[in-house]
Amino acid sequence: MEFRHGPIAVTGPGSVVWMLGEAPDGLARDVAAAGGLMWQVREHPLAELVRVHRVAVALARAAGLDPDRPRNLTRSVILDGAGQA
Repeated sequence: MEFRHGPIAVTGPGSVVWMLGEAPDGLARDVAAAGGLMWQVREHPLAELVRVHRVAVALARAAGLDPDRPRNLTRSVILDGAGQA
C-alpha cells in the first residue's frame, strides 16, 4: 500500500507523478483526485529513469540551484581516500 500511498501523499495541484513501470489499477484516478497529473509512458523503467534525472537537473539549474549540492543534504559516508590506487 505504501507504493500507492506515496504518490498520492506528495501530489497536489500543479504536481506531476512520473510513473516508472506499470501503475496499480486506479492510481491515476487517485492522483487526479488529489489534484495531480500522472505521467506514464511505455518505455523501459530504467530508460525512463534517465529522463527523470535529466529533467530534474534541468529544472534545478533553471531555478538557480546546484543539483550536485542540494541544500539540507549531507553525505552519510565520507571516505578518507585510504586504500585507493
